[in-house]
Amino acid sequence: MRVRVRGHTSLLPAVTEATPNGHASRCERPPTFKETHFVSEAKTWTEAQSYCREKYTDLATVGNTEEMKKLKDTVPAAGDRSQVWIGLYSHVDWKWSDGFHQSGAEYRNWRNDQPNYKEANQLCVVMNPGGKWHDQFCNGMSSSVCYNDSAAGGFEFVATVKTWSDAQKHCREHFTDLATVRNEADNVQIHSLIPYNRWPWIGLYRDPPIYWSDGSNFSFSSWFPGVNPLGSMEVVCGVADFNKGGKWRFISCEARKPFVCYSIPSNMQPRDRVPAGS
Repeated sequence: MRVRVRGHTSLLPAVTEATPNGHASRCERPPTFKETHFVSEAKTWTEAQSYCREKYTDLATVGNTEEMKKLKDTVPAAGDRSQVWIGLYSHVDWKWSDGFHQSGAEYRNWRNDQPNYKEANQLCVVMNPGGKWHDQFCNGMSSSVCYNDSAAGGFEFVATVKTWSDAQKHCREHFTDLATVRNEADNVQIHSLIPYNRWPWIGLYRDPPIYWSDGSNFSFSSWFPGVNPLGSMEVVCGVADFNKGGKWRFISCEARKPFVCYSIPSNMQPRDRVPAGS
């Protein structure tokens, strides 16, 4: 899927290489003079983006509590309390801690309801006692599985509970890295090491970047405190869910939803400077 970023058409922005560290900060942008426009016609996210850019400025962005209130006031006033597109989107790009990207890097063994990206902040992966994978909050405390290039078996279970980042550090200092799981044989071997009722970290994670359609910085957020099932999607797009008080969720960008655009009033648009003496 191609997402058009304000000013040019491109693939999604490159995801940064930072180790996951949770949400972006909750700081707010200064208030801006925006008008919001509810459009009841159901469109995909990309179609809604194109419509907003043609008729107004872009899909709605929300940078502070004032703009969030304006969004909430716009949709109920239009008589629709369902999910509506706003300008949020994110790239789902899972990667291994050791940077492995050869044959087997795409192997996955998710439980059938995973990954579910709870609160838009589950960016690291654990293996459950049955050998299935779950996305999890990276600051949670779990045991871990490292791999060791010099050991015959390859994998080492570490019982001490740590955050994902601390487990990664421990594995790199004492072994090679957190475990990369390349195939079912690796998964079975790791599963055989896990004691009853342990959910250890493995090396799979993804970066947290979330973007606004118009290129605004993502800082303020208002997430629904529930799940956002990702399945195998590579891109997800944001709705404000008015069955949940307008809280934000990620869904498939191909769903057809009403949407909210924004525009800048003409009297607030930048004006050409009048030459001195004219």
